[in-house]
Amino acid sequence: MERKKLFNILSFVCNLLIVGLVIWAVLFYFIYDTGSGNMSAHGFNCFRYFTIDSNVFCAIVCAIYLYFNIMRMAGKEVVIPQWLKVLKFVATNTVAVTFFVVLLILVPGGSLQGSYTFLDFYDRNCSVLHAIGPLLAMLTLIVFEKDDQFDKKYTYFQFLPVVVYGTVYFYCVVVANVWPDFYQFTFGGKYYLSPIAAILVLGVSYGAAELLYFLRKLCVKKIN
Repeated sequence: MERKKLFNILSFVCNLLIVGLVIWAVLFYFIYDTGSGNMSAHGFNCFRYFTIDSNVFCAIVCAIYLYFNIMRMAGKEVVIPQWLKVLKFVATNTVAVTFFVVLLILVPGGSLQGSYTFLDFYDRNCSVLHAIGPLLAMLTLIVFEKDDQFDKKYTYFQFLPVVVYGTVYFYCVVVANVWPDFYQFTFGGKYYLSPIAAILVLGVSYGAAELLYFLRKLCVKKIN
């Protein structure tokens, strides 16, 4: 019982930190111009990036979760609804995708092409959006909220944010031509290579979801 109380407090702290840090990181775009070239962002155009959208989505879900954290700290027996458990998992997976895609695809790809450096992805507020926020979200889900389990079949909802964003990205970049290809997923107009990028991102999303679910189960066995 004491462990559950402690983990609920730690979950509260992490969820609160995520909400606060994401608010700061997004407000940063309304005060300063950040990035350069295709990756420049200022004001509302920052929301065209998956990084921003995924972190905002995660922060909103964390804000909802705070209510249940507070109720539990107040000594009330509350049960996390199924929809929120699944939503928390999906939201955490979206920022995990951001974390792993940046670390494993965009950073190496930018370095090879000489277009971006490692620090371009982890400078100032980007450190929150690409690393600190996602790592906090993953830690919270895996360890502090490990008891809020649900059937594994619901993990496949993690594809929805990626598919929805990918559809919007394709339309805005290729069809409407209102966004630059800032993720370089069309490989400079070589659209026949785009499916490779899609497969890579979907593969990262699937892999991240499998890893999160496995680590949660492992923590249940090891910590209980």
